[in-house]
Amino acid sequence: MARDLIPPPSPAGQPVPDGTPHLIELPPESPKNAATAAPVDHGPSEFRNRFGFIAGALGGVILATVAVFAIVLTTNNGSSDEGLFKNWSKWQPEETSMTAGPAEIATHVAPEYKQDDGTQLVSVTGGPLQVQGIQPDDVLVQAQDSIHQLTGHAVMYTLSGLGKRGSILSGQPSQERHRLVRREALELALYSFRYLPKVDMVVALLPPPKPAAGEDPDQAAAKNPPQAIFYRPGDLKSQLSVPLGATVPAKAPLAKQIPKAEATTIDSLTLSNLFLADFTQTLDRRVHFVLQRPKTG
Repeated sequence: MARDLIPPPSPAGQPVPDGTPHLIELPPESPKNAATAAPVDHGPSEFRNRFGFIAGALGGVILATVAVFAIVLTTNNGSSDEGLFKNWSKWQPEETSMTAGPAEIATHVAPEYKQDDGTQLVSVTGGPLQVQGIQPDDVLVQAQDSIHQLTGHAVMYTLSGLGKRGSILSGQPSQERHRLVRREALELALYSFRYLPKVDMVVALLPPPKPAAGEDPDQAAAKNPPQAIFYRPGDLKSQLSVPLGATVPAKAPLAKQIPKAEATTIDSLTLSNLFLADFTQTLDRRVHFVLQRPKTG
């Protein structure tokens, strides 16, 4: 490509074709005429150095432009997919924006997960991290002895079972079903980090348990606060360097049919990233998305 941008040599610099005389022989002149016609050496043209400098400068600009262009191409092609498996999945979203990309991923993934009776497990919506149209200023993660403040581009998936408070409407809650929901959250996050270049964080809000009959909604919320799976890109770096099927096989199993090896993988990649989630506004009117470890025991 760089060769096409370099101009061809000037005809003046091309070799003389074979058979063409190099000098034209003139008829002899008398000594008098020869003396009067003797050429006068005026020295080099005062413009020759100027023209040579301009031509050299233009050539340098062209070569520099070609070099920079090649570096940009190499950098762009190498950085976006660095460390990622090339043929990572059979499907990928056409949209890559923070709004349309998560929505397309949610539409693709949700129908793949079924309940035991064959109905869809949950509905899934996806988009930027926000509540009632307001994006939080940051994400606050409560650790054992500190609070970590995280900022960046975050997407949120909401998994809803269409029941009260978004609980799964039919069937009975179980550890196996909770694992299947976590598997779906994991797959949503993997697609997001692989194909949405601006994403720094992924939040997947999980459906809460179904409230007991006649239970007050506020009591149910206090008893079972919202849970979320939360990821940063580094959390799933190893899974992005191998095909998607090596982490979550293409066909999602039913809750009670998850193979033991796959169940172990799901638990290891989701339980350590499971939090209690809440949106909170402080006195300075800043909105925060707060994540806390669920209480054990």
